[in-house]
Amino acid sequence: MTKNAGRRTIVITGGLGNLGSKLCRHLLSSPSSVGAPKVILLEHPNFIDSNKPAPHPDATIVPCDLGSPNLNELEAILSDGVDTVIHFSAVNPYPNATWGESAQSMDHTFNIFQMSVKCHVRRVILASSNHVMGGYKDDTSFGPSSVHPDSPPNVGTVPLDPNTLKISGDAKAYAAAKLAGERMAMTLGSIYGDTTSFVVLRIGWCQPGENLPDTLCAAGSPPEFLLEAEDGNANNNAGMSEGDAKDEIWFKQMWLSNRDYLQYFEAAIDLSVPTSETDASTIENEMKHVHRHERKGFILVNAMSANRDAKWNLDETKRLLGVVSQDDSLA
Repeated sequence: MTKNAGRRTIVITGGLGNLGSKLCRHLLSSPSSVGAPKVILLEHPNFIDSNKPAPHPDATIVPCDLGSPNLNELEAILSDGVDTVIHFSAVNPYPNATWGESAQSMDHTFNIFQMSVKCHVRRVILASSNHVMGGYKDDTSFGPSSVHPDSPPNVGTVPLDPNTLKISGDAKAYAAAKLAGERMAMTLGSIYGDTTSFVVLRIGWCQPGENLPDTLCAAGSPPEFLLEAEDGNANNNAGMSEGDAKDEIWFKQMWLSNRDYLQYFEAAIDLSVPTSETDASTIENEMKHVHRHERKGFILVNAMSANRDAKWNLDETKRLLGVVSQDDSLA
């Protein structure tokens, strides 16, 4: 059930970014059986261009600094019948994020989560990241479908080629912010899960625009977001190194197609989340497992496409979201 029986209100943070814009267009262009929702896009004032149209004409853009210590404005927005919050906002959403930027991204997450609980928002969805588990990239003891949502975190995705590392970063600070968000969601869900539940999707790489597999690369970021190399060129075309060749496969195996991305997030809005630990006690040894992904007020799943031989296990994604990936970057 939603707060507004006739029309639900969905707030998307970072709403003018790549992921927020795509989801906004999808939700308003492909309404469910209960009709199109009201979509509010929260965006930092510095990233709102009055000359640029909204992702969809029916979306409402609201300037909001999620890092501000004054949360009165955010509270006013969320207390006005909001049913679902989908959180994408980050100060730097790429692997080269500094620790300072990631600390600010944590502020965004903590503020929106705590205020969602205070305002009794029914569902909060966090876009976490594959980089929380990126340390499994070079661990040969893990084969295809071996990294589960309840596997121990292994933050950062360190490129094998030192030159690529210089321009792309190691994603450790970025991933730490995402991991902090996951754990806060788990804690808040355990306390307030009967009124506000949390769904965490550890998403793969969903590029801006068409998001085609052939534009994925070993750097793990679009060229325009890479750091400048010592030679002043962020995009070196001298040829692919052995390390980059290996890493390119990893990034293609974490690809998330536009179609799968939209299906995963749409399913997460109405996903049934346990409202007590008893309801969640269906996973073997879960009560003893500190990283268990299904518990009171909280569900966490991997969210990549079904890319051939990838280490990501999607069994729980299929079981809990009811969505079977239709795409494979290596097909």
